[in-house]
Amino acid sequence: MAGDRSHAAADGPAALTATLASVGCRPAVSGVAIPAAAAGDVQAASLEVASRVAVRVRQIVARGDQPIVLAGSCDVAPGVLAGLRDPDIGVVWIDAHADFNTPASSTTGFWPGMTLAVVVGDCGENVWSALRWHPVAAERVMLVGVRSLSPAAEARRLDASATRVVRWHNGSPLDRIDWALDGLSKQTRRAYVHLDLDALDPAVGQGVVDPPVPGGLTATQLEQLVADVHDRFTVAAATIATYTPANDDGSTLPIAITAIRSLVARES
Repeated sequence: MAGDRSHAAADGPAALTATLASVGCRPAVSGVAIPAAAAGDVQAASLEVASRVAVRVRQIVARGDQPIVLAGSCDVAPGVLAGLRDPDIGVVWIDAHADFNTPASSTTGFWPGMTLAVVVGDCGENVWSALRWHPVAAERVMLVGVRSLSPAAEARRLDASATRVVRWHNGSPLDRIDWALDGLSKQTRRAYVHLDLDALDPAVGQGVVDPPVPGGLTATQLEQLVADVHDRFTVAAATIATYTPANDDGSTLPIAITAIRSLVARES
């Protein structure tokens, strides 16, 4: 979780940054300190990190640059959106999990598992109040790759939401990705892309925090998805989350690096 130094993916951002440099990609790097005082309170630590990320993203945007956030956990996303301060932004959320629980639906209280629900405003009012920003309308959010929902209440919540969902099963989308992207492009032409690497199939996605979920995206499918997003949207910012070097068999890191380089704004 954001703000937790002991989190399994805490080493991920540094590993990704070092590898980017080794392949000749040397973006300006700006780290966000983890506050020791908040370490005992998951939500407080997460919110403090998100607040610091929002400030940093705002500075990057003010320079005319594109923020790419490398994070150990998905709960950094509200901070990125608050930093963008774009009232019309859309969200393309690529994840094996929906992260769509609320405190009322969750059986574990796992805070990152509520992040997308916070993004669309179904919970987390205190988060947006602290960040001095607001949720993204559900119809401007697209979830791709989801194939693990728990408990049943999360699935029901997702079914009832206006969020556009492209579920994944046995390595293939159950719905037309191009239709979903086209629908989203009618709402906005700017997007924040959030990539949780556990969206990948376990054959190439071992380097993540949670146990890999079978039937996910291949490297080729992810590359095509990013290309399709670029064809329709300006990518205002992106997050790559949950890379865990200790769990990687060597297959995940190259895909993560390719995704980062692909997500960088293309020249017009």
